Amino acid sequence: MKKEITELRQKMKENGIDVYFVPSDDYHSSEYVNDYFKEREFASGLTGESGELIVDSEGAYLWTDGRYFLQAETQLAGSEIELMRMAEPGVPTVEEFLEDLGKKHPGFTFGYFGRMLNADRGNELKDMLGKYNVEFKLDKDLVGEIWVDRPELKPTEIYELPLSTVGKTSEEKIADVRRAMAEKGADYMLITDLMESAWLFNLRADDIDYTPVFFGYTILGMDDVKLFVMDGALKKDASGKPVLPSEQLNFVDVEDYDDIDKAVAALPADKTLWYDGGTTNYLLSLQIPAGMKVINGMTPIAMMKAQKNETEIKSTLNAHLKDGVAMVNLIYWLKSTVGKEKITELDVAAKLRGFREAQEGFFDISFETIAGYQENGAIIHYAPTPETDTEVKPEGFLLLDSGGHYMDGTTDITRTIKLGEVSQEMNDDYTYVLKSHIAMATAEMTPEQNGIDLDSVTRAPMRAVGLDFKHGLSHGVGHLLSVHEGPNILRRVPTPIELRPNMIMSDEPGVYIDGKFGVRIENEVLLKENEKGNIVFQSITYCPYERACINTALLTDEELAWLNDYNKDLREKLVPLLGKEQADFVMQETEPLTK
Repeated sequence: MKKEITELRQKMKENGIDVYFVPSDDYHSSEYVNDYFKEREFASGLTGESGELIVDSEGAYLWTDGRYFLQAETQLAGSEIELMRMAEPGVPTVEEFLEDLGKKHPGFTFGYFGRMLNADRGNELKDMLGKYNVEFKLDKDLVGEIWVDRPELKPTEIYELPLSTVGKTSEEKIADVRRAMAEKGADYMLITDLMESAWLFNLRADDIDYTPVFFGYTILGMDDVKLFVMDGALKKDASGKPVLPSEQLNFVDVEDYDDIDKAVAALPADKTLWYDGGTTNYLLSLQIPAGMKVINGMTPIAMMKAQKNETEIKSTLNAHLKDGVAMVNLIYWLKSTVGKEKITELDVAAKLRGFREAQEGFFDISFETIAGYQENGAIIHYAPTPETDTEVKPEGFLLLDSGGHYMDGTTDITRTIKLGEVSQEMNDDYTYVLKSHIAMATAEMTPEQNGIDLDSVTRAPMRAVGLDFKHGLSHGVGHLLSVHEGPNILRRVPTPIELRPNMIMSDEPGVYIDGKFGVRIENEVLLKENEKGNIVFQSITYCPYERACINTALLTDEELAWLNDYNKDLREKLVPLLGKEQADFVMQETEPLTK
């Protein structure tokens, strides 16, 4: 058994714990987490961001979703950790597995660190396992105790975004939130999602890779605002007091990050608190005063930041032009160079970052670049490492999923790039993915329809020929926040999300042939309301598709018309920004297509 699992079992024995649970969260249920919080990765060896580990006396079990099945098979090999393939037939969920343990071994002691699981999940586990007299120990960070070389948790400096990028002042945003609180009858709001505090104050930092946020909590009252941040995140005045980076925020009281528990405990018990149990950690939720009325649900900030204002939209459109230039430069370089000199997947990722860095206002990639050549492209969220880095040759497909953060906005784009000879199967699969991609881009959703309907409409062209994919179709995109932003996320098992004007979402169907190749095509789309009151989708990503792989015989006249219109728009917007050779390349790739 893996050394870390053996050491964890010893700690469990010392603390009288029979079953220990290691999720992938931080104290705020963030998607991407600081290296300090990667306990599940440390204990299991799986480096993907999705996964949950359960250890008991009989075994160790790791749950992950379809994006990481192949990766987990490789990284768990020889560890004796059993891979639990989420959403596959016959595989129990974590909850089902634990409930079965409760039936078999009533009264067992269950442990996890309560700061690394959200309150809603913690309460569900308590209610479910309480029926079997399970005892809980939630204050023991056992993985932290065995992680001797754990990375340091150190804050980065907080900075302010300009109004020309964000469009609304913090005071205006707070006024909007307070109106929503008043409508709900809330006196206070506890804000625990890192993106929500960053959005509310128009502040950013670099505490988490790919997500420019800072570790913080906010308590918003009707007459006061308290922001809790780590020591060192802000500059200090002559008296040693931390100071926010703008005089526009002088109405905000700055408190220490570690004082959030006692601040919540000190809230008046005769008032009403609004908090989101999906992002508030379980131990923090236990500090809410007994008898205090609570509203547990998504905060109004979640939808406010999902529906972009006009300034954010204009700014984001500019970011996509820059990103389009970077992507075209990369594709042209790749097609011109492959076969003439050795290029690997990591070389491609580094080269693309360099092209993005050359664009004004770029400051980070928005997630780890997925550059999967041939069979690696069939691993849905594969990211090359020095151990897996594969040479890219003048044949087959390279699947390239990437994005950037610019001071204008955030991008996310996938293109599958033909590097040489490909089979008819590959061309046809590419075309079927493109058909589903166009199906979302041309969808028109009535007010009664929701995300489930959109998912069904988009997958239909692929399902008609027996193809499908084991990942979500679409996610919201944050404005200089998380590239995967809720609440408008369509996961593998779709949910009835609201589709509202001014949301920005991804459109990313794919197909993955194990051991052979993968195809994914992704644009960002802006949701707009048409004259009938329905939601339509405007593609705002500017980069050519792989013209040579489009089997026009498989396209309908409507799909072909949409594709030619997209290429015409692409030419008009992007070509003037490119060098001559790259511009000529785009003109060739966007020539009108016919059957």
